[in-house]
Amino acid sequence: MLPARRKVDAVVVLAFPVGEEEQRRLELMGVTVIAAGGQHAPYPNVSIDDETAGRQAMDHLLFLGHRRIAMIAAVDPDQPDEVQPSGRSHAYYAALHDAGIDVDERLVVTVDWGGGQGADAMAKLLSQPEPPTAVYAHSDEVALGAIRTLRRAGLRIPADLSVIGIDDHPVAELTDLTTVRQPVREQGELAGQMLLSILRGEKTERDVVVPTQLVIRGSTAPPRA
Repeated sequence: MLPARRKVDAVVVLAFPVGEEEQRRLELMGVTVIAAGGQHAPYPNVSIDDETAGRQAMDHLLFLGHRRIAMIAAVDPDQPDEVQPSGRSHAYYAALHDAGIDVDERLVVTVDWGGGQGADAMAKLLSQPEPPTAVYAHSDEVALGAIRTLRRAGLRIPADLSVIGIDDHPVAELTDLTTVRQPVREQGELAGQMLLSILRGEKTERDVVVPTQLVIRGSTAPPRA
């Protein structure tokens, strides 16, 4: 590994939490570490607020009039439970609570991160006696997997069921997916600026949170009367 050979002065950790063993190895290397895209690193970091992003997605569905909303929660199978991001799940429960809606745990499915897993989760949700009218997915990839299942079942989106994701993956625009955008390029630029400031010995913010934005497209609409 290059840092171990002292050929770099810094490491930027992108888009995944750093476990305790990885933290120890990085500390032994004696290099500056910056995290971008993950809030669970004990280093200076740039990220979004996952709970805020989740609330933007859920509040949009509630504003449209949905009351039976499912959540497809995604977890990274390569990361231990204690470092899994939970803000997007917290947003689901908080939004329902604030709207005075009882949680139906049958509408919550947790899967590994990925489109295929999202498709399987949607199939499970459709097997319920009373399926949801809307689905909030933790990521666009998971949301697109759910949409594949819905289309194969002959259901119309959003006429029969609304779907929303998070991230604004490049494919989201091509597929007309409503989502919550996180500014990936801006996070990278801020992480680079923070890194250079630290290497120059300048003072810099340790935790920078960039805002997210609801992007309304064609996969969400009010529920059928």
